[in-house]
Amino acid sequence: MTLLPVPLPVDMAGEPLRVVVREGQAGETSLHTHACGQLLYPERGATLLQTGHHLVRLGPSRAAWIPPDLPHAVLMERPYRYHSVYIDAAVYAEPAFAVTGISPLLRELIFDAGRWDASHADASSRHWKTRVILDEIRRAPRVAAGLPIPEDARIAQICRALEADPSDGRTLAQWAAQAGASEKTMQRIFVKLTGLSFQQWRNHARMTRALELHGQGRRMLDIAVELGYSSEGAYSHAFRQFYGYSPSQLKRRKAETP
Repeated sequence: MTLLPVPLPVDMAGEPLRVVVREGQAGETSLHTHACGQLLYPERGATLLQTGHHLVRLGPSRAAWIPPDLPHAVLMERPYRYHSVYIDAAVYAEPAFAVTGISPLLRELIFDAGRWDASHADASSRHWKTRVILDEIRRAPRVAAGLPIPEDARIAQICRALEADPSDGRTLAQWAAQAGASEKTMQRIFVKLTGLSFQQWRNHARMTRALELHGQGRRMLDIAVELGYSSEGAYSHAFRQFYGYSPSQLKRRKAETP
C-alpha cells in the first residue's frame, strides 16, 4: 500500500477547472483538504472515501463532490485509476458534500478534460466544455452519501474498521471491552448516533460491498468469504434478507432493468 503525499499537488494554472488523473496498484492518503472544490471519480477500481461524517464506497458509476476545505482521506485497495476534477470556487461553490451518479456524457467530458494539456486544447474549447461539465455536475442525480460516521470516537472507530474490512468478525462485546465500556452502553450509543444497531450497521456495510463485488464479476463463494460469512448459503440468505432477492437473481434483475 503506497501512502500518497498530502496535500496532493493541485496546479490550477489559472484555469477554472483542472482534471488530474492518478493511477497505481494500491494507495491511500491521510486526511487533507483542498482550497478548491473536487469531484472525485474512480474510472477503475474501488475507492473508499472518508470525511468527518461519512464513509463512501465509489465505483465507476458514482462520484463524490468534495467542497473546498473539507477534510477527507482516500483508500484504494486494488489497482486503480481515478480522476480528480478540481474546480475553482469562483465558478462552482456548492458547499455540501454529495455523492452523485455519473452520466455517460459527464464521464466522457471528464476523460476529455484530462487530455486538454496533451492535446493543446484551445481556450475557447476549454471554456465551453467547462460550462457543460459544470452544468452536468449540477444536474447529476444525488444518491445516498454512504454510511453515517458519528462523532463519538469509540463508535467511529468501529464504523471505519467494518467499512474497511467487512469480514471483521469481532462482536460488539469485544469492541466494548476494547473501548472500556459495557456492551449495552455501546449498543445504546450506536443506535442513538447512527439510527442503526451495531448488527444492522455491519450488515449494511457488508451488503453495500457485496454489490460492488458482484459488479466485478466475482464468484459468490469468494464474495461470501471476503465478507466474513461461513458459507455461500449463509451469505445468500443474508443477501436475500437485505435486498429481497437472492444473489443469483442479481444479474437477471440488472438485465431486465431498462
